[in-house]
Amino acid sequence: MLSILAACGAVLAHHASGSAYDYKTKIVTKAVVTEVVWTNPHAQLFFDIKDNKGQVANWGVELNSPGNLIKLGWTKNTFKPGDEIIVQFVPSKEERPFGICGDFIKADGKKYHNGQGCGTDITKLPTKPGYPEVQFPD
Repeated sequence: MLSILAACGAVLAHHASGSAYDYKTKIVTKAVVTEVVWTNPHAQLFFDIKDNKGQVANWGVELNSPGNLIKLGWTKNTFKPGDEIIVQFVPSKEERPFGICGDFIKADGKKYHNGQGCGTDITKLPTKPGYPEVQFPD
């Protein structure tokens, strides 16, 4: 019984993104891919973005599992370092450069939905100040 409770606690902790992410704002800006981590339980996409002061920071976004991403039309080679993209995601509450609930558009205009950790329509969230905003087409 104790092992079942411990497993349930780990699952709940693993999926308790509400306490770590600021679901009151989003960041929508241009970025350059730096790394793709294609592993379970969640893939991750890392990219450089410039703030309004011109300072570059490396950000990451938690993605769905690779299996679920494949169902959404992704492959492990969908994004490669150096790709210029538009990103839309919910940032961390702790001002660390990491987010969740990301959607991405490649230079050719193709959109990639992620679906991880998004319990709200982020298109309706206000944009977090401090980053050059771009339009994320519907």
